[in-house]
Amino acid sequence: MESRPDNYPRLALPISELKPAYDVVVIGSGYGAGVAASRMARAGKSVAVLELGAEWRAGSFPRTLPQCLRQLGISGSRRRWIEDKTRLFQLKLGEGQHAFCAHGLGGGSLINAGVFLKATPEVIGMSAWPEEIREDPLDEYYARASSMLQPSKYPETHSLNKTRHLEECSQILAREYNSRSHGKVKSNFSHTPLTTTFQASRNSTGVMMQANQGSGHESTGLNDGSKNSVPVTYLADAWNWGAEIFCGCEVRYVEKNVKQGYTVYFSWKGKGRDCFREDTEAHLVWVTAKEFCFLGAGALGTTEILLRSRDHGLGLSPMLGRNMSGNGDLLVFGYNGRKDINGIAGPSSKPGPTITSMIDNRQVKPSGSESGPLAGYIIEDGCIPEPFAPVIQALLIAQTLRHELFSVLYSPRTQFCRTISALKSLLRGPYVSGGAIQRTSTYLIMSHDSNEITLTLKNDGPYLQGIGEGRSKNILRIKDSLERVIKHAGGSMGFSYFYGLSQEEVSVHVLGGANMSRDGTGREGATNHRGQVYTGQGSEVYPGLVCCDASVIPTSLGVNPLATITALAERSVALVAEESGLEIDLETPNGVLNVDSRPRVSHFKDNLDDELVSTGWQFTEALEGYISVPSGPNFEVSEREGKGSSSAIRMLLTVEIQRKMQGGLRYHGVCTGTVSCRALSRRAMRVMRGEVDFFVPGDGIDSTALRYRLPLQTVEGEELMLVGTKTIDPSSAFSVSRLWKATTVVNVHVSSKGESVGAGVLRIPLSSFQRQIRSFRSTGSTAAALPALLMFLLYFIFQISLFFFHPLIPRWFTPAKSHSRVFEAKQPLSTREISASDGVTVKLELYSQKPDENKPPILFLPGVTGLNPQHSIYTLPFQRTNMVEYFTSHGYSCYVLTPRWSINENTAKDCTVFDSRLDIAAALQHISQKPYIIAHCQGSVALAMGLLDGSIKSSQILGITANSVFITQIFPFWNAVKASSTLLIRLYEFLDGPYFPVSFLPASKDRNGKKKQKKKDILQHALDIILSFYPVPHAREFCTSSTCHRTSFAFGLLWNHRNLSPELHNNIGRFFTGTYTKLLSHVVRTGSRGGCLEYKQALPGTKLDLEHLRGVPILFMSGSENQVFSPESTLRDYEMLRREFGEGMYRRFLVEGYGHLDTIVGDRAGEDVFWRVRGHLEGLISK
Repeated sequence: MESRPDNYPRLALPISELKPAYDVVVIGSGYGAGVAASRMARAGKSVAVLELGAEWRAGSFPRTLPQCLRQLGISGSRRRWIEDKTRLFQLKLGEGQHAFCAHGLGGGSLINAGVFLKATPEVIGMSAWPEEIREDPLDEYYARASSMLQPSKYPETHSLNKTRHLEECSQILAREYNSRSHGKVKSNFSHTPLTTTFQASRNSTGVMMQANQGSGHESTGLNDGSKNSVPVTYLADAWNWGAEIFCGCEVRYVEKNVKQGYTVYFSWKGKGRDCFREDTEAHLVWVTAKEFCFLGAGALGTTEILLRSRDHGLGLSPMLGRNMSGNGDLLVFGYNGRKDINGIAGPSSKPGPTITSMIDNRQVKPSGSESGPLAGYIIEDGCIPEPFAPVIQALLIAQTLRHELFSVLYSPRTQFCRTISALKSLLRGPYVSGGAIQRTSTYLIMSHDSNEITLTLKNDGPYLQGIGEGRSKNILRIKDSLERVIKHAGGSMGFSYFYGLSQEEVSVHVLGGANMSRDGTGREGATNHRGQVYTGQGSEVYPGLVCCDASVIPTSLGVNPLATITALAERSVALVAEESGLEIDLETPNGVLNVDSRPRVSHFKDNLDDELVSTGWQFTEALEGYISVPSGPNFEVSEREGKGSSSAIRMLLTVEIQRKMQGGLRYHGVCTGTVSCRALSRRAMRVMRGEVDFFVPGDGIDSTALRYRLPLQTVEGEELMLVGTKTIDPSSAFSVSRLWKATTVVNVHVSSKGESVGAGVLRIPLSSFQRQIRSFRSTGSTAAALPALLMFLLYFIFQISLFFFHPLIPRWFTPAKSHSRVFEAKQPLSTREISASDGVTVKLELYSQKPDENKPPILFLPGVTGLNPQHSIYTLPFQRTNMVEYFTSHGYSCYVLTPRWSINENTAKDCTVFDSRLDIAAALQHISQKPYIIAHCQGSVALAMGLLDGSIKSSQILGITANSVFITQIFPFWNAVKASSTLLIRLYEFLDGPYFPVSFLPASKDRNGKKKQKKKDILQHALDIILSFYPVPHAREFCTSSTCHRTSFAFGLLWNHRNLSPELHNNIGRFFTGTYTKLLSHVVRTGSRGGCLEYKQALPGTKLDLEHLRGVPILFMSGSENQVFSPESTLRDYEMLRREFGEGMYRRFLVEGYGHLDTIVGDRAGEDVFWRVRGHLEGLISK
C-alpha cells in the first residue's frame, strides 16, 4: 500500500449524496478553491466542493496521443462535437487570445509544472492592486501556502541536459546584455522551487508521496505520485475535516437568496448525460450555500459564472470580464541545435521534471528602456510531453522548412548535419540520440502584457478577445533576445501552432476577470481586496460571496502564478473568517491518510443497501408530459387538464442499475436528476437517491410494472414525493404500438406529506429513447462490467417478451405460486342444512354483525361455480369488500344459499337449474322474515323459474336484484356460437367423462366427507394449451391463468380483468371448481331458446305465469361489457314487465365497464355497484 502512487482516500462522492444545503459551497477545486475548502472545513463548517471535471489520480493520467486526444475538449470553435467540458485538457479558442487549462479535481495543479515562485515586491506594489495589499505584502500567506505545498528544488546532484543548456543560455544573455550596456550583470540562472517530492515521504496533509521519477509528464498528468497537487494537499485536508466533494458539476450561475445565502445552479455532467446535453444545461441541479459561496473555478470559470449570474439578475460591477491578462506567456522551441537536450519525455528517456530551472530577468533593466516591473520576465526550461512528440516534430519541421532551405545557401555543411538529424528523428523516432527532436530545447516565457483581454458570453459560452499580445513590443523584444540564443546553439526558432500562424498567444496562466479593485469600488474592479464581490459600481459587497482564485489578480505577474493564487486565497479566507467570527484550526495535524482512511469529521451518511450490488452500468432517460395541479380524477383527465393549462413537466434521470441479491434475478435502479415543472416549483426540483424497481407485480391481472419513487426537493425548501408507474399487461400481446406505449408512458402522482398535489402522464419520445439507448455507460471498467450489462438486457428483453407473446405462454397452475398469501375468510354465524321438497339437502349460511331489527334479511343466490367450492362468490376474502361484508356492515343479516349443484356429487351430476328452484323455496321457508333477494346468473334464472311456475310465492319476497339475467337469456357472439350445438359438450364427455374441472386444487369435503378432485392428465394439459387461445373481445383480457381460461370456455368470459384484484384472479380455483356436463347442457339449451326452460321441456310463457311476478320490485343489473349474457337479456325483461305491470316496480342499472361476475367480485364493486343495490333495497324499506 505504501508504494502505490495514489495511496490517499478517494475524495469524490456520487452526486446522489449531495445535500440540499451546506454552510459553505466551494465552486472549483484548484489552488484557491482548495484553500477555501480546507480552511472552512477546519473552521467546523459543512462544505460542499463542486468540480466540473473528473477525479484523476496518479496512475490514471493519459499516456499516449490517442488517450490525450480523447481527453481534449475544444470550445469557442464552430465544431461543437469536440466541446466536452468534462475532459481533462481544455483549449479555449478566442479572438487574438487563446487559453489552455485543465478540468479535473485539482484544476490546473493536475497538469502544471508545479513551479512555486513569489511575485516580486515591485509587481505587488503596482497601482493595479488594492491599497490593502500594496501596503501589507503577502509574505504571511505565501508562508502558509508553502507549508502546505512544500516546494523544493530539483537536486543539483542529478544534472540534466536541459538544465545545463538553460544555464548556458543564461550566460549568453548576460554577456550580450553586458556588451550592449557596458554593465556587469551576472548570470540570472537558478533552480526553480517545485511542488514535487524528490524523496518518498509523507506530505503536510499526511499523504504518502513517492519520489519523482523524472519522467517529464507533468503537463499531461504525473503518474508517479510525486506531485503535491491540490488533491493530495488542500482537498485531502478538506476531505479529512468533513468536506464533501462532487465531480461532474458545471456551475452555471449563482442566485442570491431572499433571506440569507446563495443558491448555486449547476449542470450535472454524469456519464452518458452528454446524450441529453440541451436538457442537462436547461434543467439544472441546485445546492444552497447558507453562509459562504467561494468561487474558485479559475479566471475563466469564475468570470463565466459571474457573467451568467449577472444575466440571471445578480447585480455586479461593470468591470466584470475586463482587464484580464495572459501573464505574457510565450512558448518557444529551439529546434535541432548542436547538442542533445533530452527535453522530450519518453518510456526510457528521463528528462527530469518539466521545469527545473529559470533565467530570472525580472530585475534586469533592458537596454534603451525605462526601469520598472513591466519590463521583467523569466525564461524556464521545458519538456515536450511524450504523447505530443510526433505532433511537435511535424509542427517544427513545417515552421522551420523555409529557414532550412535558405540555410543551404550560406552554410551547406551545417545544414547537411541538421538534415541528417531531422532524418534520424523521422526514420528512427524522436528519442534517437543525435536526432532533431533530441536536440530541441523548450522555453516557457512569462512576462507582462497590457491586461487588455476581455471575456464575454457568446451563445451562452465564454468568448476571449485580445489584441494579439504576441505582436507587442515587449514580447518581440524578449523573442529577439531568445532567438539570438537559439541561433548561438545552432537551432531554429519554433512556436506553438497559433503563434506561428498569426502571432496569437495561447496562455496557460490566464489571470483576472473579477479583478480586485484598486480604489475599493466596483468602478475599478469586480471584487474588493478580500475577494468579496461588488453589488455594482459602489463599495457594497455581497456578504459571503467570495472569489478566491486567479480571477481576482488584477495584473500580469511575470511568473508562474500558483504561489500568488494560493497566498491570495489564504488571505481572503482568513479575512472573511475573521470578519465572521470563525476560528480556523491550522494546528491540528491529520495523521496518516491512506487509501482506506476514514475522515476524522464526517457529515456524510453511507446509505448503501447490502442487498443491492451495482452492475457497473447506468443510463439516462428523459420523459416529458403534462401534470394537473391539483390532480384530476384519473391520470388521463389530469393529463388533459395539464395540457389545457400548458402545465408541462419534464424528468431527466440518470439511473444506476443495481441487482438485488435476494429473491432471484431482480433489478433495482438508483435515480439521480431533476424534475422540472413550473406548477410545482420555480426551478428544477432535485432528485437524489430516487428509486426505480424493474418488473415488480402490477396492480392489474398478469401485469408487471416499473415503479418510480422519487423524493423531490424544491428550491423553495419543500419536499415532495413523485410516484410513477409504467404498467405492462397482456394488452401488449402481438402489438408493437401497445408495447411501446406500455414501456414509455409513466403515470405520475405527486404528493406532499401524504396529501395529493398533482397527477399527470409523462412519455418518452422516440428521439429521447434513441438517446437513452446511447447513454448506457459503465461506471467502472467496461470490459469487466460487460457481462452484467448483457445479463440485464437479456432480463429486460425476456420480461417484455413474456407480454408480447403472452397468449403463447400458458401458466401451469401451481398453488405454491398463486396462493403464497393466506386469506382469512369471515366465518358464518351459523350454518344450517335444509331440505328441499324433493328431499335434496342444501346449505344455508347466516352472516351478521350487529343486525338492525328494522331491516329485512337478504338472501344471496349464487350462480354455478362447481362442486364444494371453498368460498361463495359473495364472501370472497380476496376483495377489498365483498358483498356480504358490505351489507352486514350496514346492519343487514345475510343468508347465503349453496344450491344443489355445489353440495353433493350424486345430486350435482344429475341436477338442472330448474331443479334448483326448490332449493330457493326451501330457503325462503326457513327464513322467518320476508327477505330481499340478490341473485346472480343461474341463481337468478332458478329464481325466475320458481316464480313462474308457482314454486316460489311472490308474497315471500320483499324485492329482487337480478344480476346479468332473469327470464330472457341472450348469448353474446362467442357464447352463441358454443350454444348453437351441444357437440362440444358431447365430445368432451366422450374424451374425459361427464365432469369438467375448472380447478385442480384439493376440493372441499362434501357433507358425506368425500372430495371430488380430478387429476390433470395429458388431455387436460393439452386442453389448457388450446384454451389459452380462447377468443376475447380486447387484448387487455389476455391472461395466463388456465383456471380463468376454463371458466371462459365453460361459461364465457366472466369479467373485465381490469376490475379484478390480482389476488382474486390468482385464486379463481378457490371459488370455481368445476361442473357437470348435464348442467352445462341445460344452460346451453335454455340460453339457445332464449327463455326459461325445463330440461328438454318448455315452460309455458303465458300471462298466467308472468302474473306470479306481479308486485315483486326488481332491480335488473348488467355489466355493459357482459360476455356471458348480453345486457339485452335484462333489458328485454325490464321492458316486458314494465309493459305488463306498469313502470313503477322496476329499475335497471347498466354498470359501465363491467362484465358478468365482476359486478359482484370486482375490486371496486363496493364503490361502483353495491351502493345501487343498497339504494334499491332501502327504497323498498322506506315504502
